[in-house]
Amino acid sequence: MKILTLAVLLFFFLHAPGHAKDYGVKKKAGDYEIDIRMDRNPVVVGDNRIELEVKSGGKTIKDARVLVNYYMPPMARMVPMNYRTNAAIKGEKYEARINIIMSGPWIIVIKVYHGEKVVTTKLNVDAQ
Repeated sequence: MKILTLAVLLFFFLHAPGHAKDYGVKKKAGDYEIDIRMDRNPVVVGDNRIELEVKSGGKTIKDARVLVNYYMPPMARMVPMNYRTNAAIKGEKYEARINIIMSGPWIIVIKVYHGEKVVTTKLNVDAQ
């Protein structure tokens, strides 16, 4: 009986998924829709890839400048942690890497500069 139980547990352990499904959320920012995907769920300390699809009126926008600002909310006796990176267009989507340096709550702010318009959206994540 012990061998059978061990075999079943070993089977499930070896065939369990390595991580949860990617993180994804759709946000509205002015006239734009931003589909946000991250390769980690939950977000982890270290490198995380963020992918952004920007649309307006159902059309994919490929000529915008997209800035990703990520920071940890201010805490007493801690140095501010605030980082920025530009997302580069790759096909139909914008991609960037963000390096989370500490576990806990982080705020990710996405700014899209397109023509004369600037729109902003944000999301909260908990890094583990």
